[in-house]
Amino acid sequence: MQKRGVSASLVLAMLAFRAVVAETVLFDFETEDERRAIPARSGEGVFVSATNGMVASGRYALRLAAEPWRKGNGGWPNVTLNLPVTDWRGYDRLVVEVVSRIGAPRGRVFGFIAGPDGDYRRGWDIRPMLSIPRCGYRQWVIPLPKKWPNGMSAENVGRLHFCTKASEFPEGMEICFDRIALLGKGEPLPVPQGPCWAREIVSLAAEEASRLGAANVAVSKELSHFRDYVRFCQLANRSAFASPDIAVGMATSMEKVLPRGRISARDVPDAGFRVRLARDEYESVQIVTAAQGCDLSNVCVSVEGELHGDGCVFSATNIVCAAVGYVETKRLPPYPVGFNDPTDDAPGYVRKVRDPEIGWWPDPILGFLGKVSVEGTDVQSFWVRVHCPAGQKAGEYKGVLRVSADGVKPVRIPLSVRVNGFSVGRQSALPLAVAFAPAVSDRSVYTKRRKDPLAPVNMWKRHRDEWTDFLADYFIVPDNLYHAGGLDFDALERLGKGNRLALFNLGFWNPPDSTNATDMAKWRDKTLPNLRKTYAEAKRRGLLDRAYIYGSDEISKDKFAAVALALGELKSEFPGVPFLTTAKDKALGVGSPLKDFDWFCPETRFCDFDKIKASREAGHKVWWYICCFPHAPYANMFVECPAIEGRVLMGAQAVKYRPDGFLYYQISVWNAPRCIDKGPFTAFEPNSYRGNHGDGSWTYVGPDGIPLSSIRLENFRDGLEDYAYAKLLEQKLGEVENGKLTMKNVDGAVWRGRAHKLLDVPRKVVDTMTNYTDDPAVLYRWRDAMADLIEEAR
Repeated sequence: MQKRGVSASLVLAMLAFRAVVAETVLFDFETEDERRAIPARSGEGVFVSATNGMVASGRYALRLAAEPWRKGNGGWPNVTLNLPVTDWRGYDRLVVEVVSRIGAPRGRVFGFIAGPDGDYRRGWDIRPMLSIPRCGYRQWVIPLPKKWPNGMSAENVGRLHFCTKASEFPEGMEICFDRIALLGKGEPLPVPQGPCWAREIVSLAAEEASRLGAANVAVSKELSHFRDYVRFCQLANRSAFASPDIAVGMATSMEKVLPRGRISARDVPDAGFRVRLARDEYESVQIVTAAQGCDLSNVCVSVEGELHGDGCVFSATNIVCAAVGYVETKRLPPYPVGFNDPTDDAPGYVRKVRDPEIGWWPDPILGFLGKVSVEGTDVQSFWVRVHCPAGQKAGEYKGVLRVSADGVKPVRIPLSVRVNGFSVGRQSALPLAVAFAPAVSDRSVYTKRRKDPLAPVNMWKRHRDEWTDFLADYFIVPDNLYHAGGLDFDALERLGKGNRLALFNLGFWNPPDSTNATDMAKWRDKTLPNLRKTYAEAKRRGLLDRAYIYGSDEISKDKFAAVALALGELKSEFPGVPFLTTAKDKALGVGSPLKDFDWFCPETRFCDFDKIKASREAGHKVWWYICCFPHAPYANMFVECPAIEGRVLMGAQAVKYRPDGFLYYQISVWNAPRCIDKGPFTAFEPNSYRGNHGDGSWTYVGPDGIPLSSIRLENFRDGLEDYAYAKLLEQKLGEVENGKLTMKNVDGAVWRGRAHKLLDVPRKVVDTMTNYTDDPAVLYRWRDAMADLIEEAR
């Protein structure tokens, strides 16, 4: 295991939880004699002195500084200390507190230990070297050699030498060394203390980030991450599951925890992780980890055996723990992202927008990658997905989640799974037209990718059946909104036999160029043969009841006459099949040429609910859709969008505004040249279309072409399951109000009032299409309250 400096947060938490440290302090620079012994010097752009700033212990430290490096000036800023303790037998670590105010991303401190004669040819090069933060704190933990090299002996150590390479600090450097101590086996790491620590070091990153502002975005981002990292580890080490090696926290499935940016994670409650779900439902949580005393190898999360309830078992095979992967955005996208500010007025928040961060974003869930390394101040999330099988007995089941890494003591955290006494079913309660049609959108590499057998757009075919089953778990069929006859009917039939077949498209049609006879004849020759073929095959296999026909994609008003003429012929040719369109008909078929369409589908930002009501009264159904629009504050599902947006859109907003279905044009745009085969930091290209990150791309391709989910796809399904809760509650409410269901031990009037309130969706959950909660706890309370009412109405 590679050693490195530990976080400031670990030592902060130790103040509350560690016993009195019994280390042997070599230098703390607190006495006048110690400070006089510092080989102070200045000149040649290098400065060595005592300082009472940037201090990690007490009030003083040793300062090593250098002017910005230029070719020709001092190459190796350094300092040498004569050791007051020369017999190091019985010690296994040397610990040095290091603080930097000016550094560089790749700046390093080298160390050397020599005998009392100071002959460095018979000394030991300290391993590991220390990577200096640009601005921040490290606790440098150095394992001492079991066998000293070059004729040295642990009982005769004389000098300690630190140096840096000036060329690694083009902006100059300022580094402070403090409390240099020896530790014996089992002795805990020391903790920082004193006024300078609280006053300067913890706030160092925030102050520097504020000072830099937009002048140096990369530096400001790094410092902000350091600040969040300190806070995260501090919280982790104050929890009941504190570990000196692994900082462990939690996040919900509705949050994105950036590995090198903003960290939205919390400490684990004393009760551990709790998951509540219905039969046939999936629900997830995230375990968030960071390295503390050293870099961590082979970090993984697993379930320790089965979960046990009241005489029953919840199988560990129903719980999947996988590392979250990251994709890198390299420029600002053409959209902002949303966030909420609290207000005193109802509903208690207002949604605003800002530019998203550029860098590494969590999205792919790397089911094939069981173990990962966690280094430096990186934060690594693990996705814990729980699936409740159809026959599982209702009740609470308890078990343990285990967080482990090479060479450190595992962290064991309680896991509680509560199973509701009802099922959400195996099909979406909200009709869907979601396309899975692997494609390349980047025109510059289109031909190359399509011809490359190792490109994701081709590799997935090796696991076609696995992809079909994978998609069905998310209520999606292998379908294409824009195909001309390329349906996999064998897959559709297999899903139908398993009662998992959702709606599918018989084929796409565009309108003729005009209504004249020549253009209409050309249109018939191009359009009808493929549709006739798929219609006949669907009818032969008994699948027509799940079929629709999609066409006239976002067609504008000038084409309406041609669309209407063609639609009339299609409806006569294919009776009984609904016709769906995203044509830009503001009237949604009421008094318009497009009145013969069955299903209209406006984009969410163009939903006029008065016109939708009129259209439904005229016999139409009205869906809604998203694509590369709308932008925040509307909900969407770009890589940078808060994960909760997808869940709110598919669940709470769908319950409140009741679209008749949801359309999404594509979930498998894969521009990457190769599948993901390692991680967590992947090379998969998130740019899907004109600078949009993840638009049309909710899935990833793993080793050999296997399917991989994403945080966005998980929240899509979670939202549909929330919608299923609402539909079940609505059904129960109808049965109660019609007298078909008699409530027992429950006040019926109170129950009905609560049900109506939840089905109306409280404003704290959804206020408008552009103002909705970003707090997972609020959404969980709404969902769990529906579950309680469903369980009461038996």
